[in-house]
Amino acid sequence: MMNQPFYLKDKDQSLTALTPTRLAIHVPCTILEAQDEYHRLYHLYFKDQQFLAAKKVSRSRRRSYTEKAFTQGIVFLCPHPLADELIAAESTVTNQSFTALLKKVEHDPLQTVEIFSCFDGLIKEEKLFKVLRDHYYTYKRDGKFKKAAIVYDRIRSIYPDHEWAQSIRSEKIDPASDQRTLWEARNLKEGFSVQHQLAAAEEEYRASPSPGTFKTLLEFTSVHYSPVQQQMLYDRLLADGYDEPARNAFKEYIRNHHPVEAIHLLAQYPFTLRASDVRDLRALLHDQDNLRSLSFETLCSKLAPLLADYPEEMNEMILAAIKYVPDHDVNTLLHHLTPLTNLPVYDLIKQLADIAEDPEQQAAAGELYEKIGFYPEAIDCYTYEMELHPESREPVERLSRTYLAAGQAEEAKAYQDLLKTMVS
Repeated sequence: MMNQPFYLKDKDQSLTALTPTRLAIHVPCTILEAQDEYHRLYHLYFKDQQFLAAKKVSRSRRRSYTEKAFTQGIVFLCPHPLADELIAAESTVTNQSFTALLKKVEHDPLQTVEIFSCFDGLIKEEKLFKVLRDHYYTYKRDGKFKKAAIVYDRIRSIYPDHEWAQSIRSEKIDPASDQRTLWEARNLKEGFSVQHQLAAAEEEYRASPSPGTFKTLLEFTSVHYSPVQQQMLYDRLLADGYDEPARNAFKEYIRNHHPVEAIHLLAQYPFTLRASDVRDLRALLHDQDNLRSLSFETLCSKLAPLLADYPEEMNEMILAAIKYVPDHDVNTLLHHLTPLTNLPVYDLIKQLADIAEDPEQQAAAGELYEKIGFYPEAIDCYTYEMELHPESREPVERLSRTYLAAGQAEEAKAYQDLLKTMVS
């Protein structure tokens, strides 16, 4: 997964390339953390997926909204599909000052309060306090007491020790109508965005991985993510050690008749196999084309251990796969077979490694090479035996048989003809 940069244009028209690092989903604002080429951090604030403002930061102020978003919100490492929904790779966003932002939203006092309460760690206390308090009094004068209560609650959460906050009495907010309260309880009723619901579904799966929670996540992502975004999410989950995305993809590959992809997925992201998965894997590995698509090392180290309950079957598969190994060095084979020392094929290769260079045991070495389908090496052994014992028919018979097995019919016939001239 590549983490692609985007560009932040400042008021002086300068461009800064930023690479996303973390995403904090919270209410009312979502924060995208990114870094420049010098590893300096920037926080970009969004509401309803609309960019608000960006600020270069060193650290989050204690008890600020930003700290709360990154400690109590849903935080994802980037790359992540939800980050892509906010800013596409290689795109440019234009920054604006908080003063300019205030002018844009001041027509909606409650919106202003919700947005600017997220900047408590970035705006001077007296300036932010004045903006929020003015809106409180506006609502009180207009008789909008519930909205005034919401504003007061925001002020009190930011400045709990402020003399003004302690001196004011306000009616309590109905928790069922306050989105911040509902979000903190992950009570996602009506009114929450798709982004929040996707984040909550992923958080739930990560906290309690199961077929059920993954199904819920899958239902959301299949509707709201593109195939590329879905794959990005699954790659992240797989890298973090979650099984269900791999199991789901494995079953999809089987269902859609993509056996090679299924095998390679399992090799890359092994997961705990259920009975049906074991049956599927056994069927896949009985197919010679599927075996040929795998490296021998992968077969021995990643897939064979998954079929530990079927040693005889696995032994046959390993024997069948050896002939496709491009490197015929027996010591390399033996090294790859280290996880499978309990199988007869390991003993066979160990025996071959012990005698392969012994001039007095070339006939036996040739038989073992022939057994694993290494026909050129078997032919070399039998040729040596024939030169050592020119009157013996046995090396000639073996050469004829091995050439025939190797698909070299003319050479096999030549040795058959030679046999006819030899005295029994």
